[in-house]
Amino acid sequence: MTIESLILWLKENYIEILGFITSLICVWLNIRANIWGWFWAIISSAISAVFFYKLQLFGDMNLQFFFIVASIYGWYEWKFGEKDKTTQKLTITFLPNYFIVWVSIASVACFGVVFLVLKQLKGDFLLMDAITTTLSIVATWLMARKYVENWILWIIADVLYVGMYFQKEAYLYTLLYAIFLAMATKGFIDWRKKSFLEAKVLA
Repeated sequence: MTIESLILWLKENYIEILGFITSLICVWLNIRANIWGWFWAIISSAISAVFFYKLQLFGDMNLQFFFIVASIYGWYEWKFGEKDKTTQKLTITFLPNYFIVWVSIASVACFGVVFLVLKQLKGDFLLMDAITTTLSIVATWLMARKYVENWILWIIADVLYVGMYFQKEAYLYTLLYAIFLAMATKGFIDWRKKSFLEAKVLA
């Protein structure tokens, strides 16, 4: 590749490149439970919305606007969130058993709404787009509440995203979500350990 062709490639793909870099920063900070991950989530979501519009993945495009709002919510919760209406700051925990049913019901309802909306928009990969969009919405909310299970949903979503973006020939984002898959696995392991440590501290 010549310098001229490299410059041309950068000009043609700068949005995808910026999305790639800012998304990696965001997830790396999330794994570390660093509150600044939410700031980078806002930046990467705004960039990715433009990129997904070009790919006609309207579910993923609109998902980015949700991510921006959810990131503001997550930022607030991580900084000021309280647990059990006490002065205790929000801690990393597992999803309570009684809450799993409600989350599952909400997820099915969310999928139904997302699927109908995407059907009207007539985007590509309708079913896959609806599934990954739903998984991402629920996982983001779980992360905002610091539930360990958010990483399990991200692992599933990332596997599906890799296949979908490869089919769309978005190879940089295919690589990005392959990296996300590894990072989500690490995130689950790290948050699981932190949940046990924080439980001992609070005991």
